[in-house]
Amino acid sequence: MGYTGPKGATNFNVARRKQSREHSTSISPFRTEIEVSPFTDADKNDLQDVVNQKYEIRLSDEFVLRGNMALLRCPIPSFVSDYVKVTSWERIDGFLITPGIISGKYGILQNGDLYIRDTTEHDSSYSFRCHTENSVTREKKVSTNYSKIIVTEPHHNQPPRIMRRSSRVSVPVGQKATLSCLAQGHPVPTYRWHKVAGELRSLPELGSSVRQEGGVLVFHKVVSADGGTYICEVSNSVGQDKVEAELIVEGKQ
Repeated sequence: MGYTGPKGATNFNVARRKQSREHSTSISPFRTEIEVSPFTDADKNDLQDVVNQKYEIRLSDEFVLRGNMALLRCPIPSFVSDYVKVTSWERIDGFLITPGIISGKYGILQNGDLYIRDTTEHDSSYSFRCHTENSVTREKKVSTNYSKIIVTEPHHNQPPRIMRRSSRVSVPVGQKATLSCLAQGHPVPTYRWHKVAGELRSLPELGSSVRQEGGVLVFHKVVSADGGTYICEVSNSVGQDKVEAELIVEGKQ
């Protein structure tokens, strides 16, 4: 029995293969026949069991040096992550952060995690929770608790160290995509993104549909030419760090 994933159209046919042989004195050809039977109630129940699995999401607080970028994770269990996605983050005062927001302060990564830029002590006063939706059943669920960032004061210089990053992101052509590379250091590090394409290309050469938000590279609508390997370089007056990330664009324009 096989279905396509919940992101696509469900295949309500189950293919069973029946093999038969025709005997002859000289050769014995092999013939394969495909017998298609309708999707049964039992098959439907099996599918429902898969997509209706119970789960809960618990959030954790995160520490960040003042001025650096912070990341709050919405850890969807792996057994439902194919069809349960983050739809938004809610601040405790009711402010809603959606994937399409352009605020300069908040943003949502490809995997649903929330990033917060230019952190200050004031950011520690807010708590956040994530909202999710099952793309098959349309069931909506909210994390069982709130999380917050705990902003700490740096007491000495620190070279930047990349703490969170996306190593490989796949996205259909025409959709939004994000590559992330979040570091901590003091003084607050600066970020530079380059694309490896024979020679290194940086913003604004990457195109008008691409913008940088600190350690996050945002593609509004990816095209085939956006695919490839990108380098994130992070530096301050006492050191530097860098990583690579791969963007895979699926399908044709």
